[in-house]
Amino acid sequence: MTTATLPPSARHDLETISLIGFVHGVSHFFHLLLPPLFPWLMDDFDLSFTAIGVTMTVFFIVSGIGQAAAGFLVDRFGAARILGAGISCFALAGILLHFATGYPMLIAVAAIAGLGNSVFHPADFTVLNRHVSQPRLGHAFSIHGLSGNLGWALAPIFMTGIATASGWRNAALAASLVPLLALALLFWRREALADPVCEHKEKSDHPAGSLFDFLRVRAVWLCFLFFLLITAAFGAIQNFASPILQALYGLSITTAATALSAYLLGGAGGILLGGFLAKRMTRKA
Repeated sequence: MTTATLPPSARHDLETISLIGFVHGVSHFFHLLLPPLFPWLMDDFDLSFTAIGVTMTVFFIVSGIGQAAAGFLVDRFGAARILGAGISCFALAGILLHFATGYPMLIAVAAIAGLGNSVFHPADFTVLNRHVSQPRLGHAFSIHGLSGNLGWALAPIFMTGIATASGWRNAALAASLVPLLALALLFWRREALADPVCEHKEKSDHPAGSLFDFLRVRAVWLCFLFFLLITAAFGAIQNFASPILQALYGLSITTAATALSAYLLGGAGGILLGGFLAKRMTRKA
């Protein structure tokens, strides 16, 4: 069965899942805008591992604080607009990195990229919940997670390959083209992500409670703790695997980046397999 022969609801679900999957992959790609370039940046700007590591601390602090506010902005201005703003931040971060002349500019790049990254989870999940039919919602979340890992896996090879061939500044400039492509795609298919009319009616029919009522929900704090721990455990591998492999085993930068990409691809495969297993186990239960 081709896309043209699918029922309208299925075509709409497929389009939404594909669009959100692609932009989520872009967001994870920009998690690794800086780390694959650490060896070059450390040499050119005479930075220690501690100093270069601060850039990623800034990225995740800005991303975390911004994510807390992004959900309110999504409710106020719509998910599609907020996604566009986040993607624009990525393009700006790549261009700024291309022209970086010192450590303060690297910090600014990390902050702008972190701000862009902050919008994706509230915006992505809002779009998927509003636009994807219930029977396909599990698949939508599975593809969402898979696309993120694929973005992670692509970044080390992409950035390291271009930096090795023509310098880290050109790698940064090439990276900025990725969000520009995503921005053009979102603008082209913007109607597919627009808030349903019924959503606006529901907002007007139901008075809003306190902005911080969600803090009383136990599941919110459990999810926060889970993501805090998993991010702390994963961050060192994601950000420093390439230089560590290079230093410990004498691997070339390209080979070390390829090893990291292989690890991240394995994670993507695990997500895909886990989605099928979870669905099968649900049916058995």
